[in-house]
Amino acid sequence: MQKNNQSDKNDVAKMFDRISSTYDFLNRFFSLGIDRRWRKQAVRKLKLKQGSSFLDCSSGTGDMAIAALRHQPAANAYLADPARSMLTIARRKGHTLTERFRLIQGSAEALPFPDASFDHFMIAFGIRNFANLEAGMRELYRVLKPGGTGVILEFTPDRSRIIDGLFRFYMWSIMRPIGGLISRDKDAYAYLARTVEKFPVVDQLTALFRRIGFSEAESTPLSLGVASRFILKKQ
Repeated sequence: MQKNNQSDKNDVAKMFDRISSTYDFLNRFFSLGIDRRWRKQAVRKLKLKQGSSFLDCSSGTGDMAIAALRHQPAANAYLADPARSMLTIARRKGHTLTERFRLIQGSAEALPFPDASFDHFMIAFGIRNFANLEAGMRELYRVLKPGGTGVILEFTPDRSRIIDGLFRFYMWSIMRPIGGLISRDKDAYAYLARTVEKFPVVDQLTALFRRIGFSEAESTPLSLGVASRFILKKQ
């Protein structure tokens, strides 16, 4: 099982490396820019202070960390992602904002940080790509300081029947073929669509977060339930 998980992690990282050059454009195109609003709202919930340290896990090209630094430029940002090409783009996008911008290639299941390293963590549409969801969340709990908070944005299948039908149609009939065409990687966008469909519902996720040890795990639906925001706290 461990070998399979490692193989899966490597395959997903390679996939994101392949689509990295078109990733930001397609995100803006498919979401009509709504994902930017979700990120801005999410980082405000963390109430970042001057000198706060945060980990953007599965950071991709760094949009969540950049939103946080625009909100609080004096924070200390650490970005971790298994895809090197994504981090290269993140470095290019973030270096003009602050010197407090550090990038680490690595997966959520094995974070290279001591216990209680960060005041906050954030993940934007990344936990469904964890090879082992519980192991990744346990690592995030470990590196979070007591009293710290985390925010997660993710697509969850807790939608009304009408919204879910529209979302699935959009995902499979529009996003998948257009994303595959523009990125020249149809398998990648089929994979992304499948991970959204198979992901746990909100109640299952909050139960997992509490079982790991988070003292609070609050969820909020976004844009008629298209996505969900989770706020997690560690005592």
